[in-house]
Amino acid sequence: MADDHVLSFAELRRFTVELVGRFGAPGEIAEEVGSHLVRANLSGHDSHGVARLPQYLAQIDKGALVPGARPELLTETDVLAVMDAKRGFGQYTSIVALEWAMSHAQRHGLAAVSIRRSMHVGRLGEYSERAAEAGLVALVTAGSAGENVGGVGLPGARGRYFGTNPWSFGFPSTADPVVFDGSMSTVAEGKVRLARATGKTLPDGCIVDGAGRPSTDPEDFYAGGALLPLGGRTAGHKGYGLALVSALLGGLSAVGDTEPTVLGAQVAGDGDPRGRVSGMFVLVLDPAAFAPDGYPELVGEVAAGLKRAPGEPGALLPGEPEVTTRHARSEAGISLPDATWRDLGELAARFDVAVPRA
Repeated sequence: MADDHVLSFAELRRFTVELVGRFGAPGEIAEEVGSHLVRANLSGHDSHGVARLPQYLAQIDKGALVPGARPELLTETDVLAVMDAKRGFGQYTSIVALEWAMSHAQRHGLAAVSIRRSMHVGRLGEYSERAAEAGLVALVTAGSAGENVGGVGLPGARGRYFGTNPWSFGFPSTADPVVFDGSMSTVAEGKVRLARATGKTLPDGCIVDGAGRPSTDPEDFYAGGALLPLGGRTAGHKGYGLALVSALLGGLSAVGDTEPTVLGAQVAGDGDPRGRVSGMFVLVLDPAAFAPDGYPELVGEVAAGLKRAPGEPGALLPGEPEVTTRHARSEAGISLPDATWRDLGELAARFDVAVPRA
């Protein structure tokens, strides 16, 4: 940790919002994207935090990410919508979609949105957590599938055919919300990126190299390897199946799209464009439509029962590590590895933004 740089949430957020604005994002978009990234760091998900800024700028420089784009509502009923992100920042479009779904679910009991042409959406748990904090249940997934798409391979085959296609669920509770957020690969690509940045190896069973051989070296992934589906070599068919479902739900917005965009522009090489699909899907339910009251209390009782399970150190609830880490980092600060700090310094110099005060 000697090479780490420790910053307060407020200072890192100030820097990140300003920098995203200099990338070309209007004020409210920069505010949402910057806050989302730093909150990911605060929650312990450094792979989805400010380390992503160089990736976003590279996509802007190539014309893949349009920093000033605002989502457009293409189709709308009382409970369903299709949204076009127009290749803008995924964090902003996702919040717009979530807020639409939340407001309509509160009126009609449930609502769903499918989003096309989105870029990287950030930490998925942020969205389900916000819905749960408002007393709602949320299911959120973002997925892509097809030849040379993403970084996840197929069981029994070589090559890349899926994004990490995460799922997140949020449930209101009398205590902290219960929030599950997980990718359908054994590890998220961001974790591989972070391991490479910090000079660490990966656990066994996370990736294969370009020849399909098991590896623990993050460089092998970036040299043509692939992530293994959740379940690894023993039960990878389960992660593979859920990854496919994620992509197909996102694909509800893809029908008739004349300018399809694979989520986050995750396409390596040419490949066969036929059979590629990508999108994000948000479903929000109002528990009060099922029963006027009592659901948060039920969730709280179930959670309390799990916490009473014997053993040391005891069971953690989904979402609990993020809550604990937020409390700790709010007091101690957010640590950034030297590689990320150097990246931020280069971005600050290019856009004439004051380097955050460590």
